[in-house]
Amino acid sequence: MKVLNLKRVLFIVALLCTTSVIAAEKGFAIFIDKVSYKEAKAEVDAYAQSIEKQGLKTYIVEDVWYNPDSIKAQIKSLATQKDAPIEGMVFIGDIPVPMLFDAQHFASGFKPKQSMKRMERSSCPSDRFYDDLDLEFEFIAQDEKKPNLFYYTLPATSTQVCSPELYSGRIKTCDKGDKTKYDRLKAYLKKVVAQKEKNETLSQIFYFAGHGYNSESILARMDEKIAYREHFPWLQRQANGIVFMDHLDDEFSKFPLMCQMQRKDLSLAILHHHGYPDEEFLNGFPLPKNATDELKSANRFFRSKIRKAVEGGEDPDAARERWAKKYDIPLHWLDSIFTRTSILEDSLYNDKLDLHITDLGKYQPNAKVVFLDACFNGAFNHDAYMAEEYIFEEGECVVTIANSVNSLQDKWCDRHVGMLGYGLRVGNMVKYNPYLGAHIYGDPTFAFAPGEEIMFDVNEAIYKNNKFWKKQLKNAPVAIKCFAMEMLVKNKGITSEELLEIFKTSPENTVRLVAFMMLTTFKDDNFVEAITLALNDSYEIVQRFGAIYAGKCGDERIMPALVSAFSRIANGSRVDFQLRGAVEMFPHEKVVAEFIKQDPCKNYYDKEKQVARIMAAFDRYNNTLLENELDLPEATIKEKTNMVRNFRNKNLHTVTDKLIQMFQEESNEDFRLTIIEAFGWFNYSYKRNELATFCEQVWASDAYSDKIRNEALKTAKRLRGI
Repeated sequence: MKVLNLKRVLFIVALLCTTSVIAAEKGFAIFIDKVSYKEAKAEVDAYAQSIEKQGLKTYIVEDVWYNPDSIKAQIKSLATQKDAPIEGMVFIGDIPVPMLFDAQHFASGFKPKQSMKRMERSSCPSDRFYDDLDLEFEFIAQDEKKPNLFYYTLPATSTQVCSPELYSGRIKTCDKGDKTKYDRLKAYLKKVVAQKEKNETLSQIFYFAGHGYNSESILARMDEKIAYREHFPWLQRQANGIVFMDHLDDEFSKFPLMCQMQRKDLSLAILHHHGYPDEEFLNGFPLPKNATDELKSANRFFRSKIRKAVEGGEDPDAARERWAKKYDIPLHWLDSIFTRTSILEDSLYNDKLDLHITDLGKYQPNAKVVFLDACFNGAFNHDAYMAEEYIFEEGECVVTIANSVNSLQDKWCDRHVGMLGYGLRVGNMVKYNPYLGAHIYGDPTFAFAPGEEIMFDVNEAIYKNNKFWKKQLKNAPVAIKCFAMEMLVKNKGITSEELLEIFKTSPENTVRLVAFMMLTTFKDDNFVEAITLALNDSYEIVQRFGAIYAGKCGDERIMPALVSAFSRIANGSRVDFQLRGAVEMFPHEKVVAEFIKQDPCKNYYDKEKQVARIMAAFDRYNNTLLENELDLPEATIKEKTNMVRNFRNKNLHTVTDKLIQMFQEESNEDFRLTIIEAFGWFNYSYKRNELATFCEQVWASDAYSDKIRNEALKTAKRLRGI
C-alpha cells in the first residue's frame, strides 16, 4: 500500500492508494474522517478492495481537518490527474456538509425565502458542492450549533448550470440503542461487500403510491408499470416480477408495505409519497365505506380540529361550542375529546398511518436499492433521517436514493432507472439526474449484474464516442436507447430535428419520454412542436410534462393543442392538474376564443354542461387575475414583492413587460431584486431572450447597486443556459 502525505492550507489528508486488482483506467475516492477510519479500518479496506474488483483504482483519503473547500480541491486534483482519474467518490462518517444558498434553481421544488436568521432551514444540504467541479461557491459561515454544517453562496461569477462531472454518495449514520455509529458503519460495510459478492441481477421490483401523491392518479401508476416492463424486458414473463401497491389497498398500508420490503428476492423499490426527515407519509384518513365509518371519520375530524385549537390557546369549551355550531352537530358528540382514552386511541391510530424512523429496526428492508421519492427523507444535515436508517439496519438494503430537501412531485425521479438492469453503477445513473437535493446514501458503486447479455460494459461505454451511441439508437434495448440520447445530447452528437423524429415515430413510451425531455434542452421550434404533440401522447407522463412545459414556454403556437387537451374528459387527474396550471399562463381572451373556434364539445351528450364547466375553469385559471393584483392601489411594496415571488412558480409570460416597467419606476431595492431573480425562472419562456438582454443591460449599467447588478448577471446566465 502506497502512502502519500498531502498538505493543504486548512487540512491534512493522507492519501492511501490500494494496490489495483486489475489495470484501471478510472478511479474512485473514499473520503473518511480520521476517527471513522481508525475504528473501521479493516472494513473500509475490504470495501475498497470490493470497488477495485469492479475495475476502479481506489484512493482512501483521510480527512483530519474539517473544510469543504480543501476537500473539493483534493477532489479536483484526483479527478484531473493523468493516471486513473476518479469518476466518483463516497463520503464516509463526519465529512463536512455544504449548506447552499442562492442555488434554488438547481432544486426541483426547494424555494423558501432565504434568511441569515434561519440559515439551516433556508439552505440546501447538497454534495453538488463536491461533485460538480464547475460550480463555484463563496463561504459564508460555519454553523455554531452544528459544526459539521458549512454555509456557502453560489455567486454570479459561477456557471448557473448544474452538470456534475462526478458522482457521489454518503455513508453517514449516528448512534442507535447500544450500537455506536462506528459499530453500525462496520456492519454496513461488511453488508455491502457481501452483497456485491452475490452479483445478483435485478429480478424483482416493488413500487408504491402514497396518499395525495401525483393527485393519486391511477393512470400515472398504470403507465409506470408499462415503463418498467420496457426498461426491464426480462420481467415480462409468466412469473410476476413487478408488484404495485396503493395506499388505498389497506386502511394502514405501512404493514403490507413493510411485508413487501422484507422480501428477500426484492431488487428495487420505488416509493412515491410525501415525507419528512423522520417520516414517510403513507396514508390519509381512510375513505368511509358505510355509515359507521362516516361517524368515526367525522368524530376523528372534530377531535383533531378542536385539540389543535386548544393547543393554539382557545378555551376548550369555547372551541367545542364553535365547532358544534359550525357543523350543526350535537354538543355531546364532542364530550370525550380530552379524555386520556380518546387521546391515546387517536395517537395509536395516527401512528399506524405513516412509517416512522422508529419503525426502522422493527422490520428489515431487503430491497437492495430503494428510491424514496419524497421530501426530506434524505436530510443529511440531521444525525438521523430515513434514508440512512434503511441502509444501516440489518436487512439487505445497501443503497437509498432520496432528497435532502422538499422536491416536486412532477419530476423525472427515476431517470435512466432501466440502466441499473444492465449493470450501470448507481452513481452513474444518479449523476444524470442532478437535482440540488438528490443524493445517494450508501455505496454509489453498487451495481446489479446485467439482466440481459449485451456486448459491452455500460460503465465503460459512458466514455465512448458519438459514433458508438448513435449505433445504440437503432436496435439496442429500450433503456440503452434512452441512455444513448442522454450521451449524445451531452456530447452534442444529435440535433433537435433527430430527437423530434424519434419522438414522433418511436412506439416505445420511455424512448418518447427521453426524446421529449432531451428536446427541452434545445428550446427551439422543434421543442415547441414536441410540446404540441406531447399534449396528445399516449403515455401519461409525456402528457403531464407536455402540460408543464406548455406553461413554462408560453408560445402561442402551443395554445390550440393545449385547449384541445384541456377540453378532453378522460385525462388523468395529474394531467388535468398540470393543464389547469398551463392554461393560466396564456392570454385569457385568446384561450376562450380558441375554445369557441374548436367547439370540442359539439359531439358530447351533455354539451351545454361541459361547455359551462370548461368556461368556468377558464375564468378560474385566468392570467389577468394574477396580473391585476399588481395594479391594486392599496397593495404595499411588501405585498407586491410577495406577488412577484409567485412568478417563480407561475411563469406568467404576459406580465414580464409590466415587471420591467415596475423595476424601472420603483426604487425599493428588495422589490427590484425580487423582480430580477423571478426572471431567472423564465428559462423556458418564449420571452427568455428578451429578459436575458434586459438583465445584461442592468448588469452593464452603473445606475444600479452591485447587489442588483450581480443578480442580473446571474439571471442572464440562467436564461442563456451558461
